[in-house]
Amino acid sequence: MTGPDAIDPVEAARLLAAASDEKLAAGMEANGELILAEIFRQMPGRLDAAAAGGVSAVIEWQVTGVGKEDVRRWQVVIREGSCEVLDEGTEDPSVVFRLGPVDFVRLVTGGTNGPKLFLLGRLRIEGDLLLAARVPGFFVIPRA
Repeated sequence: MTGPDAIDPVEAARLLAAASDEKLAAGMEANGELILAEIFRQMPGRLDAAAAGGVSAVIEWQVTGVGKEDVRRWQVVIREGSCEVLDEGTEDPSVVFRLGPVDFVRLVTGGTNGPKLFLLGRLRIEGDLLLAARVPGFFVIPRA
């Protein structure tokens, strides 16, 4: 294996689903920036253009406790059925999701859901709550 491009998204989803929270936390501690960068790099290709049709939104993800930063931010911009990811973007977000790295990985790989994390106080949402509820449907999650 030569880098993150060598891991198939379905294989990565299988590995992440099988990992305990403790092992996933250790992996995020050691390689969190790399793992998160790869997840966000894959997002435009996982957009379901039909589901996101007519949507114009800036979805900001704030992942806490990764690397040396207190918070790492990525903006996922959806416009006209396409998706662009901005690392530390400066656009005005329509909705902001804030959560820890393990919960983020579980959420975007289908290992948990937003309402559960929200009710447990592990996911904070600011902005357009109706849009927030629709975001999971905009992306095809790789299944193991």
